[in-house]
Amino acid sequence: MMTDKITEFSIYLDQRPGELAGLLEACRAAGVDVQSIVTSEHNERGVVRVLGTPVDTLRGVCERLVESGVGPVVEADVLAISVEHRPGAIRDIAVAMADNRVNVRYCYLAPSAGPLPARVVMRFDDTDAALAVFEEMDLPADAVSPGGEHAA
Repeated sequence: MMTDKITEFSIYLDQRPGELAGLLEACRAAGVDVQSIVTSEHNERGVVRVLGTPVDTLRGVCERLVESGVGPVVEADVLAISVEHRPGAIRDIAVAMADNRVNVRYCYLAPSAGPLPARVVMRFDDTDAALAVFEEMDLPADAVSPGGEHAA
């Protein structure tokens, strides 16, 4: 299992046609490779969580959106975890975090993107504590490696 700390941007949008399209067009125009996007609703506003590269370019897109009146935008560290496809894999992570008193704020699945395998994206109250738990977890030897191949 590979665990990477990456930057996620949560962009709050008004609930009206074209808001999501405008965000994605700004990313495309800037050359951002959107690797994952998930939307939800919060207090009558849309929340769009985006993972993309290059991160600095995505950050610039978000800053320009805020200057134009969109937002707020929240930048946060999240962990992207490649896990084997088996029943209970994500539950095992959640239980390990609970056993170590690390709160999972939210999680979602990010599809495979180029050489990256599908990953579970998780935000924690304490990312460093979560990383420490991952280092101690007894995980199956056939977890997916960054190249998308099964590790020996």
